Amino acid sequence: MAITVLSAADVPQLMQVQQNCYSQELVESETVMAERISVFHQTCWGYFVDQQMAGYLLAYPSVLGSITPLAAAFPLYQNTNCLYLHDMAISSEFRGQSLAPKLLAHARAEAKGMGLQAMALVAVQGAESYWAKQGFVKVVNLSADQQAILKTYLPEIASYMLCSL
Repeated sequence: MAITVLSAADVPQLMQVQQNCYSQELVESETVMAERISVFHQTCWGYFVDQQMAGYLLAYPSVLGSITPLAAAFPLYQNTNCLYLHDMAISSEFRGQSLAPKLLAHARAEAKGMGLQAMALVAVQGAESYWAKQGFVKVVNLSADQQAILKTYLPEIASYMLCSL
């Protein structure tokens, strides 16, 4: 078992994991996923078990308070202060093996190594309580623009959450 940086060759397996984990409304295109990995390969990781992707985490250096719309390219920022965890998924056949905490610990260590202050994410599919247990806190005072971006995750209830490092 190993956490490795993703490449374009991993996108087909990533798509299988994504489709296994998310409602159809939240599945993002292969093109978007490949672009994200191409631009931010250093913060896009896969968890592999015997060459099979068990899970993944797609993240990028961001700015606190900036939410990425569903199915959008990751923006490039000059002065980053957080690691935005856009998408973490563990295939159903590998759940219960503590892979998500291992991916999260890897992301946390990388973010600290980059000198970032926090991690941020959008919780979907009822995962807000899971993320709260991981130290993330829901942000309630969002700008109108950021609230509109959260609505791109409909019909899901989406929450923007932060975790200080």
